Amino acid sequence: MIKDEDVFWVDKVLSGDKNAYARLIEKHEDMVYTLVRRILKQNEESEDITQMVFIKAYQALGNFNKKSLFSTWLNRIAYNTAISEYRMIKNKIYLLDEQQIQNLSVSVADENHSDEKEAQLQLLEKNLQKLEPEDNALISFYYIQNLHIDQISEITNLSPSNVKIRLFRIRKKLHEWMFKETNAYTTAL
Repeated sequence: MIKDEDVFWVDKVLSGDKNAYARLIEKHEDMVYTLVRRILKQNEESEDITQMVFIKAYQALGNFNKKSLFSTWLNRIAYNTAISEYRMIKNKIYLLDEQQIQNLSVSVADENHSDEKEAQLQLLEKNLQKLEPEDNALISFYYIQNLHIDQISEITNLSPSNVKIRLFRIRKKLHEWMFKETNAYTTAL
């Protein structure tokens, strides 16, 4: 069993203290929302799915075996729930006509910023939005939540080497996209 302060609160919930779950929600709601938002790319849906994740986790709390961190277990629930929701949304989008799809796409304003770093961050965020949800989740786990490869592997059911390879490929893809857009922008000037 891994030493995890969340286990204390899990045990309290399982022993009948329903209010103890609020502590777990408070501690992990930002982490879950960030992951769900990265996958779904929609604020309203992300809030609803975040709530759904905590409901599912509460209902499955008795299945938490304490062999991993509670946050890893919760991330797995969030990841699977968000990916399932994304697939449902994606199937609905296929039913829309071409014009509606163009209206749904996320656009980032091409403003002329004097601050190059801000422009690079916006370009990076724009390109992150192009990633598949699974890839976006991997980036979120590794760079935002600072999870170890083994934790990401446990959450996603990918082998550690596969996680490393996918992260490498994602970084390479982002670099290529950013390089192309940067060169296209400077060529246009």
